[in-house]
Amino acid sequence: MQQGADQDWLLGSPLWWPNSGRVLSIVRLDEINPPDSWDFTSPDIGGRGWMRQRLQPVGPQILFTTAWSLFFLIASAIPLIFPDETPIDDQNLAIIFFSISWILVLVPFLWFSNGNSESLNLFPLEALPFFLGVVLFILHIMIDPKLGWLGYIFFLYSWLKTVNNISNSLSVNSARWLLPISLSDFSDDIFNEGWILLTRNFRNGLIAKYSKDLVHYSAEITGLTRGDNKFLAFSIVYQGRIIHDPFNHNFISDTELNRLLKAPPLKISGESWPSNLIVIREEE
Repeated sequence: MQQGADQDWLLGSPLWWPNSGRVLSIVRLDEINPPDSWDFTSPDIGGRGWMRQRLQPVGPQILFTTAWSLFFLIASAIPLIFPDETPIDDQNLAIIFFSISWILVLVPFLWFSNGNSESLNLFPLEALPFFLGVVLFILHIMIDPKLGWLGYIFFLYSWLKTVNNISNSLSVNSARWLLPISLSDFSDDIFNEGWILLTRNFRNGLIAKYSKDLVHYSAEITGLTRGDNKFLAFSIVYQGRIIHDPFNHNFISDTELNRLLKAPPLKISGESWPSNLIVIREEE
């Protein structure tokens, strides 16, 4: 049981991909290797080097609630269409349905996001039309009820753009790249140029960030522990929310990202991979 859990920690649980069978392959569709400048390995080889750790896909976890959010957004217009026909105050009912709608589309996504967002970040909310809708909703109470319909159009547009933002963020598989290390090796000197250290000691959590602008992305080094083993994890994070595997056919990079990915973030090749994490799987 423990051996299976150790192996699934890297390859991912078969339950995440129900159609993949009872076991997972070493390489999944769209996954590619890092460039030759990286020292990398895989769970069927072991030894030293970076290794991909697949993360649970966010999409299946939020699909149900996202679908229901549209129902409640549409339902919030019912009190406007049939005034004084609802069991409670029309505006209160509209606000309840409206709030449920946005809770269902935003909260599950933020809850299951696998990034390390440490600053104010409204993504995936399409903020401008949403706040225009709020202004028009207030004005429709104070000035003219017809403005409520215009506000509703802005809310609907914001919902569509927000769902599109979520869809774009889930277009690339989630995976990070791990390197086992010894605590005695951890120092400023092991990081390549461009990395800003947030701590001079190993810790579980965010350790370093890439200093240069990557447009919609950020690059991070985090520490993690499994059993007696310590790892440094390299992650490319989209909009501070979702980790994207940069070595994937669906990943679209720019000049600065290409420059970053040409070489690994660390100068060392790390420790040998623990034997309990090594497994032989069949190729797809």
